[in-house]
Amino acid sequence: MEKQLYAVTGNPVLHSLSPVLMNYAAKNQGLNFRYLRLTALSAEEALRSFKQLNLKGLNVTAPFKQDVIKYLDFLTPNAQKASAVNCIYYSSDKKLCGDNTDITGVELSLKQYPEYLKQGKLLVIGSGGAVPAVVIAGQNLGLEVTIAARNQEKLSVLKEKFNVICTDLNGIENWVNNYEIIVQALPSGVKVFEPSVLNKNHVVLDANYKDSIFEESSKKIGFKFLSGKNWLVNQAVPAFENFTSQSTSDKIMYKALDEKPFVFSQRIALSGFMGVGKTTSGRQLAALTGYKFIDSDDEIEKETGKKNSQIFAEKGEEYFRQLETEFLKTLSKETKIILSCGGGTVKTEENRKILGENFLNLWLYAPVEYCLDGLDVSNRPLLQCDNPLEKAREMFLGRVSNYADAAFAIVNVENLNRNQIAEKIYGQISKTFKI
Repeated sequence: MEKQLYAVTGNPVLHSLSPVLMNYAAKNQGLNFRYLRLTALSAEEALRSFKQLNLKGLNVTAPFKQDVIKYLDFLTPNAQKASAVNCIYYSSDKKLCGDNTDITGVELSLKQYPEYLKQGKLLVIGSGGAVPAVVIAGQNLGLEVTIAARNQEKLSVLKEKFNVICTDLNGIENWVNNYEIIVQALPSGVKVFEPSVLNKNHVVLDANYKDSIFEESSKKIGFKFLSGKNWLVNQAVPAFENFTSQSTSDKIMYKALDEKPFVFSQRIALSGFMGVGKTTSGRQLAALTGYKFIDSDDEIEKETGKKNSQIFAEKGEEYFRQLETEFLKTLSKETKIILSCGGGTVKTEENRKILGENFLNLWLYAPVEYCLDGLDVSNRPLLQCDNPLEKAREMFLGRVSNYADAAFAIVNVENLNRNQIAEKIYGQISKTFKI
């Protein structure tokens, strides 16, 4: 069976844990499935990449959840209520559907404590992009919802749209105990009241899954604490089912979060088809980051004293791939490097493994016609044929799953010059890895 490709998109998106959850669940199900991060600067670009690469499903994060709607054929009731989509998939009749599983994620998280739902009230703290999903989840569960926030303009919009109670944060320490269920949807580190005012009769869901201010207090005071990981997992379960038409469980997803996390080791690899711009943009990216630029094809020619086309002619492609493997191994302990990989580097399993485990490997993608436009094919031994374009299309299609298997993320570079490609990549990695 052909490998099915899926992705999550947003700006930024390299921080997303969705690939960890989805790939683990797919592996558990024995599916031929690969889920990646898809960088994009707009919803239009994200959907264009989605269609060009024939992806079967797409999760959507900020700031594209509203903007993607105009590209879809159908919205689920939850997506309609929220006017926001975080999950795009194809229906059985090939319609492009949008769902909002963020809402389901909140519902499933709170349903772990049904006795608290009977109390009938929910306090939502914040007015940002995550709040509508929380409000709708609360209303779906039959709760009276109150939103507390500083931004009066946003509160007014939420009140009108969802017909909820809205209030500012004045004196919140004195009345927070009127609500047994509290969902905080604020940025990391923001505190509007001391957790010590809570008691053991509270349930608190914090959208933040890294460093919640409530976690330690819940252990001391005894109130029920739900990390943002609950929300993350519980929105991923229905998304996986939308994508694959197969069920999975939250237990499987939680196991995925226990896997060894990706650690950025100051090694960036650029992979992709010949002519996509790995070398030219890689040099510019090196200038932006201060990293050393290395071109694998150039280095192999230096080491062997022969043109790569000559190596292919004399010893064949398998021998050349072995040279690539040994070269990648020598780089796997270096730091602060930008590596431009040959177009066929990902063809061998060992090379894909080395790239995936030791580099932040970015798959630079553009249509084959774009890649070959202006490319001198005389130096490309695999394109020495009567119809180089058709041969290139065949080669690319044969490598798509290999590029996907080795990649941490996809970067669409169509119609970008080398400076724009480098700036696009740098914008993503600097936001996530602070370089």
